[in-house]
Amino acid sequence: MLFSHLETGYVNAYFNVPKNNHLMESLFLKNLWYFAMHGSFLKRGKLVGKEILGEKIVFGRDENDQPFALKDNCPHRGVPLSKGWYDGKELQCAYHGWKFNHSGTCTAIPALADDKFDRSKIKVFKYPCKEINGTIWIYIPQNKTQLQGAEDRLPNLLIPADKKFLFVEKVTMPSNIDHSVIGLIDPAHVTFVHQSWYWRSAKKLKIKEKQFEPVDLGFKMVRHAPSSNSKGYSILKGGTSTEINFQLPGNRFEHIQVGNNEIVSITCLTPINENETELNHIFFTTLGFVKFIWWPLRHLGKQFIHQDLGIFRKLEEGLKSKPTLMLLGEPDLQARWYHELKRQWDLSQQNKTPFENPVKAQTLHWIT
Repeated sequence: MLFSHLETGYVNAYFNVPKNNHLMESLFLKNLWYFAMHGSFLKRGKLVGKEILGEKIVFGRDENDQPFALKDNCPHRGVPLSKGWYDGKELQCAYHGWKFNHSGTCTAIPALADDKFDRSKIKVFKYPCKEINGTIWIYIPQNKTQLQGAEDRLPNLLIPADKKFLFVEKVTMPSNIDHSVIGLIDPAHVTFVHQSWYWRSAKKLKIKEKQFEPVDLGFKMVRHAPSSNSKGYSILKGGTSTEINFQLPGNRFEHIQVGNNEIVSITCLTPINENETELNHIFFTTLGFVKFIWWPLRHLGKQFIHQDLGIFRKLEEGLKSKPTLMLLGEPDLQARWYHELKRQWDLSQQNKTPFENPVKAQTLHWIT
């Protein structure tokens, strides 16, 4: 399905919108890595079926505890392999008992009397799949026969390879990936959606000035001291600074430096289908005291995420009437950058040319 600015009902005000008459913006971006799940959800000897970008996929772990991902259909009659059995080595379809190994190669067809038939010719598509810092990522290709270069775009999760992220929360946003991303990077909603005694109040609005730069497949808010009206940062002592980085297809990285310690907070948006997007939040820190307050801290994080979920349920109701929407001024410029980044990625994949980041370094202002 293709979406352009007109099809999503957006009117851009105050800024001229760059046009590309030869390319319509895809809803789903391919040839990129997507967050699938926190590794704790993928147990040895168990299968997990998920829908990602409208594709049905089954995940599991092999004998070496490495994750794998296969198309979730038996090639015989199409029954989901995730509904069958898994002994830690082979998946067996629940319908006729066909077996497949981790690479998707058929190893057994119980009903077949002809031993001369080469079962290995029957394949289930295997997706590139990696575990990084205790999280599972999957590569969704545009063309399933062309997987070269997949590992060139593995995400950098900002922490050492031997460290793992803690899981905070997972929710399903009742909106497509575009609305979900715009909500993720929108600075103006924070004061009103996330009003809390420990965060900030709508009565203490301040004008913000932030420097932005293009980086990789997105842009970053250059490292700066946290806002003085954000109470959540006030407990962090020792020269606190933060850098926020957004990367296609829908990942927001916040890196907080606290003296010699660091906090890495990552929100990942993964399209389920055209109407739903899964949000996962993961967390890492070298601050030793956090382990003693992890459960209340996780509860606050979940509360923050569910405030977003609540407004998105209201958004879902409002979008039913197909209203015309706006992207207005500097507070919404990051949303426009996102759409431009998507178009440029689509263009690079269609033309097989290097991706060119359209974002330019500049200073943005807004009041929150």
